[in-house]
Formats: sequence, structure tokens, C-alpha cells
Amino acid sequence: MERNQEIRYTEIEKTDAYIYDKVEMKVRVEEIYEVVIKDLDGISFIKRAVAPYIKDFSGHANYKRWNQQFDLSNWHFFMAFDGEKPVGGAVLCCNSAELHMLEGREDLGILWDIRVDSAYKRRGVGGKLFDMVMKKAKGLGLCQLKIECQNNNVPAAAFYFKQGAHLGAVNRYAYYGDADEEVQFLLYLNIEAAGV
Repeated sequence: MERNQEIRYTEIEKTDAYIYDKVEMKVRVEEIYEVVIKDLDGISFIKRAVAPYIKDFSGHANYKRWNQQFDLSNWHFFMAFDGEKPVGGAVLCCNSAELHMLEGREDLGILWDIRVDSAYKRRGVGGKLFDMVMKKAKGLGLCQLKIECQNNNVPAAAFYFKQGAHLGAVNRYAYYGDADEEVQFLLYLNIEAAGV
């Protein structure tokens, strides 16, 4: 286990992963990247302010649901604790044929989820969890990490780009029919180039 001030970080066993759901996954949205596609003439990303709201991913992104839907054999769970309180988490997936996001590649991992309790944001918790995912991915022999992000999570996109990720795909219809009609960004990070 490693320490960052009073926060304790560790990889947890899948048998203990139910505690992952104790960490909220709320994002305050104040701006979005509006995606303007001009046929084959190019794509523009325009940062635009919106009326602030809270996006809560907890109902869709949680261990209980994943455990019912997927084989978690090749999933790795990382947690941050303040004392006994879980305050952050991250999930790395790899070598799972059922996950289409892995593109059938054995050298690709997915940052399936990363979250930090609102009271602990901007304290380096997300960065430390991300570093743990990257070290694990390298140790598993993965060459690249794939990350899904939405156009209404501007802080997350900025964080991933700061880590060295690059935009690999934009899908305006990934969440077709959802109330807020988010745009999916798929980011890729070359693990060796990240200097892990």
C-alpha cells in the first residue's frame, strides 16, 4: 500500500470489490464540448458554457451491475481510502473477449471507470489512481489504454489529455435516445510513451 498525505491507495481483491459502489460518481457540468461535423471538411470542438447541473453516473456504473453483466476475471480494482472511508476508485479491464471496446486486442486495456468522491476532488486522488492503473497495465504487458469520456465531462477530458491521451474516435450516437444526448469520445494512451 502507498500513501499520499492521509489517503491510502491499494489494489483490492474482486471479493471485496462491492465497496467500490460506496464511492459516488457525480460530475458537475458547467460546460461541454460541442461537436460540429462538417461532412468530410472536418470536425470542430467548441467549448460552450451550459446551465450547471450534476450528472450522476452511479446508477449505471457500479460493481453490482458489472458483476451481473460481465465475467470480471480480468478486471482489476483500485481504491483510495481516507481511514476506512472509500473516497476513490478505478477499474482496469483487459483480455475479456466479451468487451467489444477491447477490439479483440490482447495488448489493449480499458480504463473502465475512475471516480473520486466530490469532497476529495482536486487533491491528487484521481491522478494517483490513474498512475496505479497505468503501472498495472504495463505490468500486464499492455501497450495501450483506451478511455471513454463524454463531451459533457470537460474536466475529465482535460485530465486525460494532460496524461498524454489522444482522441481516437468521436461517436455522436453512442448514447442515442438518452435525455442529454452526450457525445462519446474514445481516447487512447500509449503506455510506453507515457513513461510509466
